Amino acid sequence: MSRARRGLGAPALAAWALLAILVLVLLRVWQGDAYWEFSDGVYALSGRLVLDGSALYRDVAAAQPPPVYYAGAGLLGLFGDSVGGLRAGLAVVALVTSLLVLACAWRLTRSRAAAVSAGLLALVTPWALREHAQLVPETFAAPLLLGAALAGARPGRGGALLAGALAGLAVAFKLAFALPALAVALAARSRARALLSLVVAGAVLAGGFLLAFGEPLLDGAVRAQRQTGTATLRYVGGLWTQAGWNLLPLLACAALAWPARRVVADPALLRALAAAALGALLLLLTLFKHGSYLTVVVAIEPPLLCLAAAGVVAALRARSGGRVALAGAAVALGALQVGSLLVAPGDPRLFTRPLAASGPARSLSSADVDRAVARLRACPAGVATSGRPYLAFAAGRRIAGDQPDRFIVEHAPVLARFRERAERDQPRCP
Repeated sequence: MSRARRGLGAPALAAWALLAILVLVLLRVWQGDAYWEFSDGVYALSGRLVLDGSALYRDVAAAQPPPVYYAGAGLLGLFGDSVGGLRAGLAVVALVTSLLVLACAWRLTRSRAAAVSAGLLALVTPWALREHAQLVPETFAAPLLLGAALAGARPGRGGALLAGALAGLAVAFKLAFALPALAVALAARSRARALLSLVVAGAVLAGGFLLAFGEPLLDGAVRAQRQTGTATLRYVGGLWTQAGWNLLPLLACAALAWPARRVVADPALLRALAAAALGALLLLLTLFKHGSYLTVVVAIEPPLLCLAAAGVVAALRARSGGRVALAGAAVALGALQVGSLLVAPGDPRLFTRPLAASGPARSLSSADVDRAVARLRACPAGVATSGRPYLAFAAGRRIAGDQPDRFIVEHAPVLARFRERAERDQPRCP
């Protein structure tokens, strides 16, 4: 039977599943309860408040559409209202992303080894590792956009409709994801149907959200975002350089797919993934909005990884010494970056862009978090904290005014009522 006709097979899927679960267990041990991402704590604490009955946009200031907060509440309800429960639930989301990368790599290369390897690597690409099991919109957008590209590349009306629906759901997690969502729809085999599905899904979701939350939703997810201001070109340039450094290995390998574009196993999927990657790369422009960060790279890596797998396999099959050498150098650089983060998460020199004085390192180790949590738990019962939302979440303590998103309430005049509520919440500990 030809390579193009045979399936991936149960043994390959079983090998991927066992190895992926092992990797996730090891990553949980490595990560512990360490503090990495400010937004992770904001969404986690907001999710707990939603789970406890607080109303988004009315009781709790929220700077994104509802799904990310309800996803957090759902994970806490299903897996346990704790750091461990949240990380376990988010690991399942990472497993889904890994499976979709495996499926894309298989359809592009028809190589079991390449597909399984790409699926496993999806768990440890530089920013997937840095943002592992973090409750941020990009964690959910990554599999949704990849699933949209996969569906849109299939023939028939059903695939196009599913592609538009998944892309629309990604936008519901963060409005900026409209850029890659539109790119995926435009690259679908049935472009008109995918675009129509995207528009309909977006309209239905937006209409439902507005009916449920009304004007306060626009204050939080739209007007407040406009009021936070813009970052300087120097600051954004530093972020772009960091993103380019971490994406360089994937970009180099993905470029190798271009010479083989006419012989790749699934040209339609190649186009869809290229569109998804390009649209996601445009998210780097949103870093000009004050408060944005490089978490957007989490949505860029999966489609690039699929393209990179196709490029490396094509180079090996062509027996091109130059292309294989380029792929080897890129893989080595990526391994050094990931290894640096694994070995020294508090000071990952090779993960950080060259010549930078500091980089996106871990903020607090598990031991640091344990000490901070112990101090918070020693505070008088009922007294609010004004510290980091993640620490309040881990300690099970109340944050001032029940407003986890301190950044948005302090920078958006339209949310002044939430800021005043937090300021009136005295005394504080610490």
